[in-house]
Amino acid sequence: MYKVAICDDEKSSAAEAEAFLGRYKRSKPGIDFKVDIFNSSIELLGAMEKESYDIYLLDIYIDKMNGIEIADAIRKRDNGGEIIFMTSSNAFYKEAFRIHAVHYLEKPILEEEFFTAMDRICVEEEVHYLTVRDSGEVSRVSMDDIIYIQSEDHYKRIVTEGKSYLVRSTMQMLMDDLGEEAYFYLMGKNVIINLKKVLRITKTVLTMEDGTEFAVPRGTYRALSDLILQYSF
Repeated sequence: MYKVAICDDEKSSAAEAEAFLGRYKRSKPGIDFKVDIFNSSIELLGAMEKESYDIYLLDIYIDKMNGIEIADAIRKRDNGGEIIFMTSSNAFYKEAFRIHAVHYLEKPILEEEFFTAMDRICVEEEVHYLTVRDSGEVSRVSMDDIIYIQSEDHYKRIVTEGKSYLVRSTMQMLMDDLGEEAYFYLMGKNVIINLKKVLRITKTVLTMEDGTEFAVPRGTYRALSDLILQYSF
């Protein structure tokens, strides 16, 4: 059972979110929710003194604290809870990316979009693997674990969350192998990045989750930042 906190100062919006959860539950046999509704940030943060939640459904504009500030407060106490923003504004999109929110839903919320956001939390996704040969040893690497791939002359360095692999290949061959996962992006000629593993981006520098930095190719910042946001939510 998932424990869910809904925080929205508009009672009708909170009731709508609860109704979405009910319909999602009916569409996914075996999934169940325990829901608590809060109409202010003080109520939610007070409840968190005794209770933690698996899922937080937050409006952006609530009271003296906006949804981003509430999410920051949540992260200080509970780094494992999943956060979904539900708001009428896209002004805090990039801030939601910084907090690693699961999704950013703009009101009026469509049921299909709400279900997609919940699937990211409640439905186990199929794991896809890349088979690599490093120093004569064959390994199956989860594509989701790959942070980036960088060219080293005739070899390519595949960097994951746990280790790295040096394989003899071309960037195009690797992109073909990764083709079923659209979140891999060939940046320039020598680097493939996992868009889901980008920590931050400026007009000149892109930083991956492991701290590695790459120069942003001239003229690509806007399109690249849009792609990063797309695969972050």
